[in-house]
Amino acid sequence: MTLKERYKRFKAWQLEPFDWSYDENERHHCVNCGYDFAGKFCPHCSQKAGLKKVSWKSVLQSTAEVWGMGNRSLLYSLWQLIWRPGYFISDYINGKRQVSFPPVKMLVLMGVISVIMDHLFGINEFKVVEGDTSWVAQFFAWIKSSPGWGGLFLAGFFMIPTWCLFRYAPRNTKHTLPQGFFITVFMAILALIVECLIDLFGYYFYIMIPLCYFYVYRQLFGYDYWGNFWRVVITLGSGFLLAALALTIAELLTTTPKSYADEFIAMRDLTLYSVVPILVGMFISKKTFDFREKRKQTVFQYLKMKFQAIRQRKKQNNHEE
Repeated sequence: MTLKERYKRFKAWQLEPFDWSYDENERHHCVNCGYDFAGKFCPHCSQKAGLKKVSWKSVLQSTAEVWGMGNRSLLYSLWQLIWRPGYFISDYINGKRQVSFPPVKMLVLMGVISVIMDHLFGINEFKVVEGDTSWVAQFFAWIKSSPGWGGLFLAGFFMIPTWCLFRYAPRNTKHTLPQGFFITVFMAILALIVECLIDLFGYYFYIMIPLCYFYVYRQLFGYDYWGNFWRVVITLGSGFLLAALALTIAELLTTTPKSYADEFIAMRDLTLYSVVPILVGMFISKKTFDFREKRKQTVFQYLKMKFQAIRQRKKQNNHEE
């Protein structure tokens, strides 16, 4: 098998990794409820077909389920999230819930693993400056001590820019904010995986975070490379500016600065530089979407006219004969 054939096979697996086919003529008898059925699971009680007597394999499977390694296992979901992240997230937000380990639970477990990695290696361990009791310092200390929820909080600032800029994408068009929440959760999980790599190999792995967003959003929303690139750049830039704006407001509310003028100027600039690119990008996305839909309608109308012309010509030929 050539390299090109392997790549085509890998792309086909990314699009359709699950095989739901079964032989309708193959019947099963459910030992749990006594129902006769065709398929892999009993439609009456949901027990899996073909279960055998209890064995040591059953013992290992039951033990593994305690640690999230049974059906919809944590490891399998992470494997899917690494190799086909955008398609995997798209499957989940469009209703294929059985393909994934519960995402919020996955985020918490990955947060625990990240804490363990920090304690074992401690490459990027955050330390609060002694005597610094500011709200911002305490906030960053909390993020480091609870990376799962902290990562979700920071990634949450990308949710609104994503919803605005990718709302009119070719794939997952007009996705909702609840769907955006789960997109944010999965991206936070990927960020924690990158953080574990940073603990193992060094700070230069931070470059993987924007690359992850580019790769995932390319699969998830279906824009071409350039359209996906500039939207991701605006999403990340505006998200970081919105996070800085939130921290500035929080610091202003929890402290008494000598002068409020500098803080208000900073808040104004952060709001301007974060919101304006989002609005401009959303306007361009909407115009592109309208043009794409109009072109589809034009092509459909053209094909319809050609089909009607062919039918009319056939009727005339039959009438002449």
